[in-house]
Formats: sequence, C-alpha cells, structure tokens
Amino acid sequence: MANNSGQSNYACSHSDEQHVLLVQYILGGWISCIIVLIGIFSNGLSILILGNHRMRYLSTNIYLLALSIVNLVWLILYLTVNSMRFAMVIPKFQASSHENDFHEYDDFILKFSPYVIPLMNTLQLCSIYYTVAVSFDRFLYLSYGLQAETICNVRNSLRVITVITIFSILFILPHWFKYKVQLNEHNRVQLKLTSVGENELFRRIIHIWLYIPVVYAIPFLLLIFINFFTVKLLHKFYLNRRQHLHLTSPLSTHNHEQHERGITLMLIGVVLLFFICRFPVLINHIFETKLSMTSYDNNRAKIANSTEQFFSRSCRSRHLFNTTVNFLQTINASANLFFYYLFGEKFRETSFQLARLTRKRCIRRRNLMIENITNFIQRPRTSSNAIPKNSIIDQQQLSNLLNSEQVDLVNKPFQSN
Repeated sequence: MANNSGQSNYACSHSDEQHVLLVQYILGGWISCIIVLIGIFSNGLSILILGNHRMRYLSTNIYLLALSIVNLVWLILYLTVNSMRFAMVIPKFQASSHENDFHEYDDFILKFSPYVIPLMNTLQLCSIYYTVAVSFDRFLYLSYGLQAETICNVRNSLRVITVITIFSILFILPHWFKYKVQLNEHNRVQLKLTSVGENELFRRIIHIWLYIPVVYAIPFLLLIFINFFTVKLLHKFYLNRRQHLHLTSPLSTHNHEQHERGITLMLIGVVLLFFICRFPVLINHIFETKLSMTSYDNNRAKIANSTEQFFSRSCRSRHLFNTTVNFLQTINASANLFFYYLFGEKFRETSFQLARLTRKRCIRRRNLMIENITNFIQRPRTSSNAIPKNSIIDQQQLSNLLNSEQVDLVNKPFQSN
C-alpha cells in the first residue's frame, strides 16, 4: 500500500539500475511468483477447510475465512500486476536501456492500474482490520469464557465483517480518482496523476493525516495492546492449570482448554507474522510519501534539489527496500496456513477428514469409470455371442416343428382308414 507516485522522479545511474532490475527480476519476479502460487493454494485450502460445517460454528473461524478470501483475491491480483510483470517485462529492459523500449504486457497492466491499485488497497485494508477483529474476538473468549458466546457468535462476526468491508471501501474511495492513463509522444501507455492526485492538500490528507493513522497507527496499537493482554491471560491460565494439575478434572474440560489455547497461539502467530511483514510497509509508505511531497512542491526548490541529490546517492537501497517490502506482503498473505496447521487441532482434523473423503470419492469414481469402460468393451462381445445362440434356438424349434408335421402326415393315412 505504499505510495509510488514519486518513485520515478529521480534517475538512477546505469549500474544501479541494472542491479535493481536484476533483484526485481529474481526476488520480485520469479521468487515472488512461487510464493504467490503457494499462497493461492494455501488460502484456497484454508477457505475449503474453514468453510466446512465443522468449522463454521466458531466466530473466530468466520474471521479467518474472510481473511483467507481477501488474501486469495489480493494474491491473484498481485500475481497479475507485479510478479508476472517483473518476470516478463524486466528482461526487456535489461537487454536495452532505451526509453522507447516497451512490452505489451506492461501496457496492458498500466491500462488497468487506476482500478487495480485502489482495489488491492481496499483488500489490504480489509485484511488489516479482519486481523484486529479476530484478535479482539479471541481476547473476549479468554476474558469471559463461555459468557463471551453471547457476543462472539457467527451472526455478530458477519456483521463486523460487513462493517469493516464497507468502511474499507469508503476509505479507499478517493484513491479511485488519483491516477489516470494517457499516451505519450510514442503512443505508449503511461500512468499519471490526475489533477486531484497532484493536489498538495489531497496528498497530505490522504497519505499523511488519514492514511497513516487509519491504516497503520490505529490497527498496530490495537494489535499490540490486545495481544499483550491475550498473552498475559494465556500465561495466567497456563499457571492455573499447572497449579491444579494434581486435581482430577474431566477429560472434556482438559481437551477444551487445550483447544482454546491452540486457537489463541495460532492467532498470536498470525499477528506476529503480520507485524514482521507490515511494519516495513509503514516505513516505506513514509519514505515514499516524503519523496512524493517534496517532488511536487514548487515552493521548495532547494529542498527538492537536496532531496534529489540524497535519493540519487541512495537509489539502489530505496528501490531494493521497496521490492523487499512488496515481497514481505506476499509472505504475510501466504503463510497463515502454517500457523493453522501448527496450532489448530480442529483445523488439522477437519483437513484430514476432508482428505479422506476426497480420496474415497476419487477411488469410487475411478472404480465406476473402470466398470463403465469394462461394460462398454464387453457389450459388443456379448451381443455377437447372443446371435448364434438365438439362431441355434430358432433352428432347434424349426426342426422340432418339422418333425411334428412329419409325424402328423404319417398318422393321418391310418386315421382315415
């Protein structure tokens, strides 16, 4: 969700440019494609398991299901817009550095960028607040126990997801008017800022005053406080269980405590991954926003010149950092399945059960297909064998009929006499 509008305002040296293109081709291109494809598979599998009737009874799983759906759509868009673009377009620019060089896929992507970029930002904002919601849901479960089921139910979780989705759409709505597509003198597609996007007040409000607090500061602080108290409650429950370990307790209660602790650890792992992968995005956003604000500020020519000299010296590092940030976002959207399998006992059981059912269905369909093929192959043989049997039966009946007629002819003269 970084602002890259001012990224291309300062030129890099040829050696720095070739180095950046190589890293973008390897890390941002092919490695990113592999991670994204793994993430598409893992989120699809998570949707299949979390959408099962055995998992839909828990509000936490509803939030995780919504998070998997959003991550799946975002990864598909990222694969099309960034990963495949870097893998296909960059070799063209590595071979030559002429400004007229272009790639058809690059033009195709740029045409849809004014619509794809806001859509991806909306999906990422949804995923951020879905993570906050599922953390708060787990905190209520640990705080109030069974009493939390009146609040943390499936119906309320669907309402919260709807509110978060509507809020994300409305918050990102101004970004739909930020970019435009136009043709240059060589009749090539270029992505430009609109008059609204170039407005300094618009950029300050959208990228600084609103964007940083809503997208980064508020959810980060909420996740820090919620998970701090969640870990504290989890540690308290663990100590109480060790103190009362000598007391006999029902096995169902013990299993229920283990199940709740596993779900909590799973969510803590998801949130930690979120912080590791998202915090560099905040730094990159501040970095790019400062670059964009100074590059369009006509009243501060001295600051712009000094900024240009600074960024020309650090061209390689800032572009490599931007590529790394984008790569971390793909990891964050792809690696949640690891925590689901590591700590989610119910998740593992449901996935194994679905795997067994799928295997039985595949075996049943294979046996049915083999039986149909066998019957189809044997059908001509049986029909060909049936013809001589019928002919033999008809010949026997005809011979019997002729014999009976001959007997009648022989007996008739005696009867007449």
